[in-house]
Amino acid sequence: MEVKMLSLIIDGKACTAHETMTIIDAARAIGISIPALGYDPRVSPPSTVEVAFVEVEDETGIRFVSATSTTVSEGMVVQTTSEALNNYRKIYLQALLRNHYGDCVAPCVLRCPAHIDIQKYIRHAASGNFAEALETIKENNPLPVVCGRVCPHPCEADCRRGAVDGAVNINGIKRFAADWDRLQLSPYSPECLPDTGIRIAVVGAGPAGLSAAYFLRRLGHAVTIFEMQEAAGGMLRWGIPFYRLPEKELDEEIETILSLGVEIRYNKKLGRDFSLESLKQDGYAAIFLGLGAQKSTAIGVEGENLPGVMSGLDFLAKLARGEKPAIGQRVLVIGGGNTAMDAARSAVRLGAKDVTIVYRRTRQEMPAQALEIDEAVEEGVNIQFLSAPVSIKPMGELLQLVCTRMKLGEPDKSGRRRPVTVPGSEFTLTADTIVAAIGQAVDGFCIGKEALIDKWGTVKANKTTLQTAEPWVFSGGDCVTGPDIAIAAIAAGKRAAESINRYVRTGQIAEPGQPYTCTKGAWQNLPPETFKGVKPGERNFIPVLEPSARKNSFDDPTSTWDSDTAMAEAMRCLECGCTERYACDLRDLASQYGVKFDALHPQQRLPIDADHPIITRDPGKCILCGLCLKVCREMEGVSALSFYETNNVLTIGPNENRPLDLTTCVACGHCAAVCPTGALTLKPVLPQVYRALHDPRLTVVAQIAPAVRAAFSRHYGIDAGEVMPLLNAGLKQLGFNFVFDTCWAADLTIMEEGTEFLSRLAEGGVLPQITSCCPAWVNYCEKMAPDILPHLSSCKSPQQMFGAVMKQYFAKQLGVNPDLLYFVSIMPCNAKKYEAKRPEFSDAAIPDVDIVLTTNDIIAMFAEKHVDCRTLTPLPADAFFGKVSGAGVIFGASGGVAEAALRLAAERVTGNRMDSFEYEGVRGLSGVKEAVIRLGDSKVRLAVVSGLQNAQKLIDRMRSGDAPYDLIEIMACPGGCINGSGNPAPQLCSEAEHRLEVLYRLDQEAPIRTSQDNPSVQALYNNWLGEPDSETSHHALHTTYRRRSMRVEESKMDETINVQPVIDIGVCIGTNCYVKGSWKLLEGLSAGLRRRGFTERFRIKARFCTGQCAGGPNVVIDKKIIGQVDPAKAEDFIESYLMPLLNEQGT
Repeated sequence: MEVKMLSLIIDGKACTAHETMTIIDAARAIGISIPALGYDPRVSPPSTVEVAFVEVEDETGIRFVSATSTTVSEGMVVQTTSEALNNYRKIYLQALLRNHYGDCVAPCVLRCPAHIDIQKYIRHAASGNFAEALETIKENNPLPVVCGRVCPHPCEADCRRGAVDGAVNINGIKRFAADWDRLQLSPYSPECLPDTGIRIAVVGAGPAGLSAAYFLRRLGHAVTIFEMQEAAGGMLRWGIPFYRLPEKELDEEIETILSLGVEIRYNKKLGRDFSLESLKQDGYAAIFLGLGAQKSTAIGVEGENLPGVMSGLDFLAKLARGEKPAIGQRVLVIGGGNTAMDAARSAVRLGAKDVTIVYRRTRQEMPAQALEIDEAVEEGVNIQFLSAPVSIKPMGELLQLVCTRMKLGEPDKSGRRRPVTVPGSEFTLTADTIVAAIGQAVDGFCIGKEALIDKWGTVKANKTTLQTAEPWVFSGGDCVTGPDIAIAAIAAGKRAAESINRYVRTGQIAEPGQPYTCTKGAWQNLPPETFKGVKPGERNFIPVLEPSARKNSFDDPTSTWDSDTAMAEAMRCLECGCTERYACDLRDLASQYGVKFDALHPQQRLPIDADHPIITRDPGKCILCGLCLKVCREMEGVSALSFYETNNVLTIGPNENRPLDLTTCVACGHCAAVCPTGALTLKPVLPQVYRALHDPRLTVVAQIAPAVRAAFSRHYGIDAGEVMPLLNAGLKQLGFNFVFDTCWAADLTIMEEGTEFLSRLAEGGVLPQITSCCPAWVNYCEKMAPDILPHLSSCKSPQQMFGAVMKQYFAKQLGVNPDLLYFVSIMPCNAKKYEAKRPEFSDAAIPDVDIVLTTNDIIAMFAEKHVDCRTLTPLPADAFFGKVSGAGVIFGASGGVAEAALRLAAERVTGNRMDSFEYEGVRGLSGVKEAVIRLGDSKVRLAVVSGLQNAQKLIDRMRSGDAPYDLIEIMACPGGCINGSGNPAPQLCSEAEHRLEVLYRLDQEAPIRTSQDNPSVQALYNNWLGEPDSETSHHALHTTYRRRSMRVEESKMDETINVQPVIDIGVCIGTNCYVKGSWKLLEGLSAGLRRRGFTERFRIKARFCTGQCAGGPNVVIDKKIIGQVDPAKAEDFIESYLMPLLNEQGT
């Protein structure tokens, strides 16, 4: 039947589309993206969640229609964006996210002032990917060597591991990654964008200025730093002693920034050597002020200017310049911050015998790091708490500090309790030197523009863009905020660089939108069961010398971890942030439409389910879009999931709330692959592979399945014939020792399975013989049709055959122990992960296949490791199993296994070479294909089935005796492996056809077309197996499948419960009802019944009112529909409609 092509206009762009296409598919075909949730072209359109409304204009005017369910029409005019659409989408998304419970981003990342992707770099460190860990850090922080030593790591305070056994030592991991990079022959240096020809001036070479210069240079701009001192670093150099931040490490890290092409001019002071206007006249398009806060705060007492009294900053600056001030034996330090600790500990190192810190509050209120206080005390520093200076008086060659006792009153604006003088409590302390370290101030008057500073000299700048009143002047760091930690200044430098870049390129600075981010909250407020599955493990600390060994030297007393310790500490990370945060459709849309997180989110009421071998289910993130149900039911044909209500919460989960693996689930992984929110995710596997690649003891080998090349070709836009050589090269670059093609194992499978089939034909064995290559089909058969198991081929799948060859044969050829040969499968299918874990595919606890990666996993791996297939030098497959046939390639398509078997059977039965290798009758995307193939004088009756709903129909026919076949091929996924969940999900319906064409073209071009002609396979038989279906091959390459029980043991208590009749109440969540607030009504009814204690008598369910949403919100009791129910009056509805039902039942 000819398909009619129609003309229409989408967003002003004329196009054509065939008459069966929906608006969204027509838009995608011309590169226009319409926001959608719960949509996949392979299944029916969304029915519970609909974001994809568009405006359609016709003779009746403009109306909203669903782009996912409305087909195109001739002359249709479609608008995908408008103010009305944007408002609708924002409101709808806000409603969807109201009960969303999860962490888009890990709490440590949110707490970090620079928002470094801590979870990501820790994951890299745990995997042994130290270069990638360092690169991730430097995306936000160009000074990790510095921060790894001096950062007070506020991120660790919010680390949820603190609820178990102590926060992850995030700073220690960062320090390791930074120091590891320093030791490499080619330390990391980021690429800079092409030169823009735009000059930017940075005033101040402290952490803010250095950070701004780094990120501006990466953006392609010419950067000059003007620094008033003789060396760069700001407070990092002049305010931190070398035993905490060694000069060598600081200089090296600054040089990594300058080496990008940043110019620096020393001894140039703003207001003395140049002005803002002179810089502008010199051609600088913008200026960043990173002046810091390098002026000490006066203590404001009599005698503070006496000889022997100095500020903490002056004291530390002298030390940084190599001077050794004469401080005598007794030193008093006034203050409680890190500068006071640094001054006191430095005084100890200069030889002072009696060092005392005077602080007006208690230790609990001290702003210094706890570690700094502890180490100061360990080194002999005394601390005089609740004491404040009153005056300083000369006493001969000594100084007398008059103090008064303090007590704590009410909290001040800092949140600390205000110190109050205790009358009549004065006392004195004597010293050779007094160091005042009570604070720092900004000296912004050098700017010379009153409009840019406040009365205290602090620079005034927009908090978000960091632009000042002068549009071309930006400022950040301590000179804007007052004294703060280095990472806050570094963060300001990057933020300013981004604003400056927008300003110099466009002249505009629109404040950047913030990505939507939800959070579960502080770990202290989470219920204990959140952490019940976490195994305790001790926190690792940075090694430090004993006090006696460190207090006499300005050398760094600490040491960086080795790689094993760093990896072990990184593996303590709980990975709180959503694993889908980089590819979450829901978050992307919420960010796009400016949805804000509502901090008054509900408590999670349903636990995370991680019991399934390959899938994790997090109901708190589910938006009830139903896409998982649809791919499970409509595409895979299983129906393992359903809507249901538990604990008065509507959710989607395994049927009857059973463990997912004890339902009809076949572990295909499609539900997790299409989930738009992270409610269903596949368990991560890449860290294990990375660790194997970094383990020098292991020989790491990969096999690549045939269907992978078709998806890879499409994803990277490279010819399918080039994919395998490029994949070989890419995997070798990652560190794989050997790379083989699973098509070789497919040829081996055909030798075994084809021989088995011919034997059954000749000897009257069980027929029809059904293929066993697809693990999802095998799972289904074991659970749902165990009576059919005798019909399955006893052959292992190509994946598992190759695994057996690897561990039992290839390991011996290499002379390595099987447990030291790490075999990785690269498959289009997540069910292969499940298959590899089956106990029968291990020998003495050594699995035949150690781990399975999917096409998507490899794409992610290549992206993380910067492997670009388009720039690689192609490499052939390794020689041991280097030959493959076209018959092996078509295994990736539905019908391919059957066709490959026929190519063998035809020659075996007739004894003649084949003239034609194509069997068109078994090809194509049809779910059921039947053919009768003549083999000499014999006929083979063949059925090819894809999609388990079609398989079930065939099973029913077999049971009724109406399946007159000899050979049946079954694949769980429609179209075969090309549609496996491990491949990128298709955006267009035509994608499957393209992948199919790729495989058959590669078969056509193959120099070997039949499995029996593969010399590598024949060599294996000659060298080890003997012949197909021999005792050796049967032991290694065949298996037995058994019935799998789905029984769930129930407690005896449940069996004794006297269940009263339950009244079902349905609340419509169709789109129109949902928008009108039916979600609020659903919650209100559940809460009201819960308060009354009637949750066991009423079962609140979500449902659809089949086209009657116009009168909604609707509630269905029995078969009666009650319309226009006010969502705000759930209590009234309960009293008017539900309570009378109980009275009728005599309750």
